[in-house]
This record gives sequence, C-alpha cells and structure tokens, in this order.
Amino acid sequence: MRCTLSACADADAFASFALSCARQGADLLLCHPDSGHADTAHADSGMGDAPYAGAAPSGQPSGTADATDATGAPHIHTAMPPGWTVWPGGEGQGPCCLVGIGPREELCPGDPAPGSASNPAFGLAPPRRASSPDHEPGPHTDAALAAFLGLPTPFGAHSTAPQRDGAPLLWQPARADHDIALGFLAYTYGLPRFGIRSAKPRVLPHALLRRYHAVARWNPATGALTLSVHPDAPPDMAARCARLLGDAPASVLATPGGHAAFTAPSDCAALPPSLDRAGYTAGVREVLRRIRAGDTYQCNLSTRFGLHAPGLHAPGLDSAGLDPAALSLHLWRTRPAPFHGLFRIGGRLVVSASPERFLRVDAPGGGPGRVLSQPIKGTLAFGPDTPHPLWHPGLPGLLAATPKERAELSMIVDLVRNDISADCAHGSVAVARHCATFRVGGAASGLVQMYSDVTGTLRPDRTCLDLLLSAFPGGSVTGCPKRRTLAIIEAGEPHSREVYCGSLLAIADARTMDASIAIRTGWHDAATGRFEHCAGSGIVVDSDPESEYEETWAKAANFREVCA
Repeated sequence: MRCTLSACADADAFASFALSCARQGADLLLCHPDSGHADTAHADSGMGDAPYAGAAPSGQPSGTADATDATGAPHIHTAMPPGWTVWPGGEGQGPCCLVGIGPREELCPGDPAPGSASNPAFGLAPPRRASSPDHEPGPHTDAALAAFLGLPTPFGAHSTAPQRDGAPLLWQPARADHDIALGFLAYTYGLPRFGIRSAKPRVLPHALLRRYHAVARWNPATGALTLSVHPDAPPDMAARCARLLGDAPASVLATPGGHAAFTAPSDCAALPPSLDRAGYTAGVREVLRRIRAGDTYQCNLSTRFGLHAPGLHAPGLDSAGLDPAALSLHLWRTRPAPFHGLFRIGGRLVVSASPERFLRVDAPGGGPGRVLSQPIKGTLAFGPDTPHPLWHPGLPGLLAATPKERAELSMIVDLVRNDISADCAHGSVAVARHCATFRVGGAASGLVQMYSDVTGTLRPDRTCLDLLLSAFPGGSVTGCPKRRTLAIIEAGEPHSREVYCGSLLAIADARTMDASIAIRTGWHDAATGRFEHCAGSGIVVDSDPESEYEETWAKAANFREVCA
C-alpha cells in the first residue's frame, strides 16, 4: 500500500517526522534538503543525460565542454552533487530522503555483539534474521548478501560461484519502496578479498542490510512525503506514521529557525586520537618513504578521534547526554552534504554526513543500467583558524588550479575507471566534469572539494551487487595500486576503520542502487558512552606532513565543533 502523508511537507516538518521515527528505531538516508542548491548545469548529474552526453570513452580525455573552458581552465562551480537517488521501477525523479520504519528482516554478518541488532523498533517484534555468519567476510557472505537481495551469486575474481555464460540476466524491477534494502558495508568487509586479515577490535558488524515494514520517502523538489507499507505490516502502520507527522512539530522542534532539536552533550571529554599530530605526521612520512620505494603512489591515511559522551539516558548522568538521532538531523539541517545517514544496531548508532557518492546505478524505462561514480580528491578548508578565514568565489578556482590536488584526483579517477570496467560494457567507461568543485559544510566554515563524474553502462549479465563488490572499498579512500596500498594502511593505522571509508547504500533491484563513501562518519556506543569518528587525507609524493594533518583536522570539524 502506498499513501501520501503530506503533499507539501517542508524541510522542517520532514526533519521533525524523521527525528521522531529515528528515536523509535528507524533508519535514515537523507539527501540535501534544498532542491535548488545544485546549479542548472549540474542538477541532473546521476539521473538525467548530463554526465553521459559529453563523456569521453575510456582511455581518452574528457571533452572540453565538461572538463575545461576554451582557455583550458578547469570546470568550476560551487553546487554539491545531488544526494540519494534511488527509485523503484526506474522512476528517476531526483534526490530523495528515505526513512526505513520497523525492520522486518535483516542480514548482519560479522556483528561483534550478536543479538543486539535484534532489539525491537517501533514497538514491533524483532526483525527476522537472515543467515549471518559471524566470521570474516568472503564468498559465503557475498552469497548471503545476494540471497538477501534476491540476486544471483556475485560474479568476479573473488567468487567461488560458477562463471556465468554472459547471457543477459532476467530482471524484474522493484515496484514499491518497501522492497528497497537499506544498510552499509563496513570498510572491513573489503579487506579479506585482498588477502588482508585484521585483528583490530571492532564494535560494528562488517555489513548490515534491512528491509522494512514501511518506507517513507520525502521528495525535496515537490515536498511530497509518501509512505509505502508492506502487506505484512501492522494494520495501523500508516495511521501511526501520520500521527508522528502530526505530533512532531510541537514535540521535537525547539530551536530558532525550526531545526531539529539538538543539545551538545555537557558531560563529555575528548578521547586521545589513535594518531595525534606527531603520530600522524610520522605516518605521512612513512607513506612518503613507501611512495619513493615504489610500493604505492597514493595512500589515504586516517586517524580516529573520539569523545566520551554518554547517551541521553545513561545511568548517573545529571545533565544532557548525546542524542545521536538529533545529532544526525542537526547536521543535515545545519551542515549540508548530499549523503547523510543514520543506522541503529542495538545500542550502537552510525551517523554519516558524507559529501561523496561511491556508485549509482539506474535503468530508466527498463533500459541498460547506467553507472555513475563521483570520487572526491582535493580539499581546501575555509573559516576561522585557516589561511582562508572567509568564503569567497575565488576559492574553487584556487583549489582546481593546484597541480598537486589535480594530480591526486586524476590518479583516483584512473583507479575508479579500472574498478568499474570489468562490470561495464566494453568502451562505455568515460569521464566527465573532471576537476569540478563544490562547497560543503556551510558559508562560514567548511570545505571546497573537487571531484569528477566517472560513468559507464552496466553489462547485461552483471548486477549492481557485482559492481559494488568489484569496486569495494572505494579508491578515493584507499589509494593506488589498491591491493598494496590496503596493506600499507592496515600496517600504518592503529585503529579499525569500522564503517568509516565503507559505504552506506540503498538497493532496490539488480539495476537500481545508490551508495555513498562513508566519510565524515562516526558511531556511538551506548554501552561505553564512546562517540568515535575518523578523518584522513590522500598522500602523494609532494605531500607535506603538517599540511596533511591540518586537512585531516579540518575534515573532522563536523563532529568536533557540534559535539564539543
């Protein structure tokens, strides 16, 4: 059943509804709330024909219409790429927000705290657990993901499944939002396929996939808030959601401007980072040594920051604790990014405010699957305590004209082309809008970042899961060559990345998926009161250790400034 909860909900009303749902256990994927934020030349990126029309075939440079102007200057604009765009049946109606209400079935392989993910939400019975082996990921967990999604066993070099004969796969597009699976792959999911075994302690599972009793969708372009209810859902599910929408504005909107209520925790203390300034700069110098030795030519090095921040209802807490759900909605309203998300796994919550798309696949009109990746490399921070204290229109050009930053992105674009090529039709992989720029985080303090559109056409005998696993983890947060660089990262970082540098995702069917790179991502553990988040930077041969640390510090500002 599909019903309309509101024909014209504004961002404040939706934020209130989403927060009410999240506090009752719902999961969220949130695009940027301002549908007019993208410029007209970029508004269709990932949905319409814009990134395909001017794209150059693999192995050839992009055409000047997309990459440069007539003088050879880089393509520059300040609009963010569109956010989550996944519509059953290839409707393709633009970015949207999704609220997964009342999980009815889930797959959670490698959960360090088995059983905790089955806590009931929305007062419903715990979701049915699919087969979820709790050991290292591998072909068996790939097969479990495929079975959960109703797709063929994944194809590829890491699979033990019989080779496919190349015939087009039978494909039936999903027709309802409640058929969509939401979840994430942690960075750790991708390590064993490259021969890396990590013994670092974890608090999060290697992966999570869920389907729901109901999925609410908000379209910021029209204001339409609709609800798709599964036939097995309680008969009053639609009425309960309507009541939440009606009650939410009075109960959870309390701040000026109508932003979702959030109070910074008062009883919290900074935890030592896994790599402090001295440790991080030493790590950068070690990576530079490995670059000069020929082991890698770009490597993403991260550090983990954290707070001791008990939750709202922690025993003995006399003042306001951390409310991760309110934090997620607060970031969405005040620090815009295309790929926000919130997932609850028992007493642990993942909060993501990522600016980066990993992979999108759509097949409008039942046609071939169109592939889009938008890797980000190159960062310029502006705001207090930076060399650029105020935003001004010249900052994007300053970033895009920096040879080191352009080279860093070009290396990763080449890696991403390689990563997607095995699952794309021969000759279809192309690059458009090379070295485009956008601003993220706000006008007073934020980042200018650079990206490219890498596109292709999914082979008819492959699925979006084949593509996802072939390219995972994303090249922009690992480096190149990928296998050797992953080993360098594992040796150089004292922490587990957990879901950071993994991927939040929504999959509707074999040719309908959107997935982010899980950067600007943290997680809260109610049992320990720890809120942890990571940040990193890409190291190339001319990197300066101190500058790379400052970039990493700037990328961690979302959580540091809001929670402090």
